[in-house]
Amino acid sequence: MTEEGPLTVELALAELRRGTDVRITGLEGRLALLLQRDDLHDRRADDLSRQLQDLDDRLNAAEREQVTRGSLDTRFRHTVALLSLITAAAAVLATVVTAFLAR
Repeated sequence: MTEEGPLTVELALAELRRGTDVRITGLEGRLALLLQRDDLHDRRADDLSRQLQDLDDRLNAAEREQVTRGSLDTRFRHTVALLSLITAAAAVLATVVTAFLAR
């Protein structure tokens, strides 16, 4: 019986070691998966942050270059004034040419 006692203790310790190793291996696997997910989330957060910054830059550029109703009205008035000036110059030129040819 004394010979079976140490053998039983050794078997129990071996079973305990095996169980502990299995659980530690499982925990290591879960920890590796969590670290991988954490890295994925960090990369995704960086990508989203970069996209948000790009959109913010585009919005700022669009706001700087936007055309307002007032600027369109001013541009239209300048165009009408220029066309009126060209029409008046053409009328004067036509009058001068007509007077020159009538002589």
